[in-house]
Amino acid sequence: MVVLVAIEPRLYRQVMGKAIQGLRPHVEVIVLDPDTLGAGIRRLDPELVFANRPDTFAPTGRSAWVEFRSYEQPPARICLAGRRRELEAVGLDDLLSVVAESEEQTRTRRDLGDC
Repeated sequence: MVVLVAIEPRLYRQVMGKAIQGLRPHVEVIVLDPDTLGAGIRRLDPELVFANRPDTFAPTGRSAWVEFRSYEQPPARICLAGRRRELEAVGLDDLLSVVAESEEQTRTRRDLGDC
């Protein structure tokens, strides 16, 4: 499974990427500058994206997308398999839960829906 992390500020994306990689070593985590997000999506075709913006890169959307804006409320808008939810506070457990849910959907190849 490929997880793409392209959020600002840079320190946040680096820490988030290292934390996910360290706690889920079987997951390939790619950390990109948000300005290269579109090219990264086309090249890597990730199963899960953490970004500062909503998914506008594919006509049908991705099956797992987290819009992460640390200085706004709510700081995270999550879409998994077409189901949307918001988090008022975001902790490491929340991020790992999203990774696990996305992994499960990818592994079972259920109808993933679009975000």
